[in-house]
Formats: sequence, C-alpha cells, structure tokens
Amino acid sequence: MIQKINYLMGNNYKSILLALVLISSLFVVANVEANPVRKYMEIDRADLKLLIGEKLYNQPGDGCWSCHGAEGVKADGVSDEIAKKHQNIADLRNPATWTSFKIIKKYAGESEMLSQRDISLSLVRLGADEWNKELAPRIREYTGSNIIFFDEQMIGIHSKLLKKNARSISRRLKREKVKFKGRDIMDIMSTSVFYYIENKFVGNE
Repeated sequence: MIQKINYLMGNNYKSILLALVLISSLFVVANVEANPVRKYMEIDRADLKLLIGEKLYNQPGDGCWSCHGAEGVKADGVSDEIAKKHQNIADLRNPATWTSFKIIKKYAGESEMLSQRDISLSLVRLGADEWNKELAPRIREYTGSNIIFFDEQMIGIHSKLLKKNARSISRRLKREKVKFKGRDIMDIMSTSVFYYIENKFVGNE
C-alpha cells in the first residue's frame, strides 16, 4: 500500500513539475512575442560608434542634419514651403518633443519591454514608411494606445546613399578589425547614429 501511494505521488509530482515547466515556457514565449521592437546589433567601441554616427548624421544631401540641423534643432526654413515642412520636426536636444515620447506617454501598462529608446531607435533603423506599416499596428496592440504615425520625411538611415554608406562602413569596420556579420551592418549604422544623437544632443538645450 505504501509503495503504491509513493508511486502515485511520484507520478503526480512529475506531472506537476512538467505542467510548471510548460506554463513557464508559455510565459517566456508570450513575453518575447509581446515586445514589438527587436533588439539591434551594435558595436562595443564608443569612439567608433561616434565616428560612424557623426558621418551618417552630417552626410551631405539628405543626412539627418538636413532636417534636424547641425545642432539637433531644426533649421529655420528659407521659404514658407520649407518652414511648413519643418514645423513638426522634433528638437533632438529634448526627447520630450519626440513622437516616440508621445507614444510611450500613452503606454497602457508598466513594463521594461518597451521604452522610448526602443521606439526611437527602431525609427532610425526602419525609417518612417516601414515603421508605420510594420510597427505602428503592433505598438497599438501592445500599448493599448492610439496609433501614432511618424512623418514620412523621417527616413532614418535610408538615404539615397544607403548602399554606398553600408559598403564604406563595412570597409571601415574591417580596417578597425571589428568582427561583424554582413546582415548586421544596417543595425550597426542605426545604433551608431542613435548613439551619436544621444551623446551629442540630448540634454544640451
């Protein structure tokens, strides 16, 4: 009788343990799927990140500076058309003016899985057009807030010179003996630009 009881308890213990493992796995999967923004690859060297970020930010033509200005604040328009185009451009020195702040401010819940930095960095990586198509619906589902779209003139790293920049930065990384995979070059460009913005402008009003 005692052996039978022990046998049954042993089986129940195994069943309970298995159930707990399965439940824990479900929670992990749910949390991973709940985060609408993936993590982006970045290099460890701060000096190199700043150099790459500065190069991309200040690139002639349609670099970030063309809208946000060399000091992180929009340049005054020389015509009514340009002034109107620039009216919604955020002041990079003050994250409270960023659209990502408006999104996170309406975030329904307390979680470290979604931050203003996540949203801002994903915008630099994807550009507004792809962000609006891919992430806006997922952000809405995740936060419970209204969809806030980004202005499509915000192109992030996706300038006309994107391919040329990718090749140039790949060569620079190889010269610096930095290990990376080809598929990560876009991430490295994005995180470097954002690192430059954080260190050059944020808090420098």
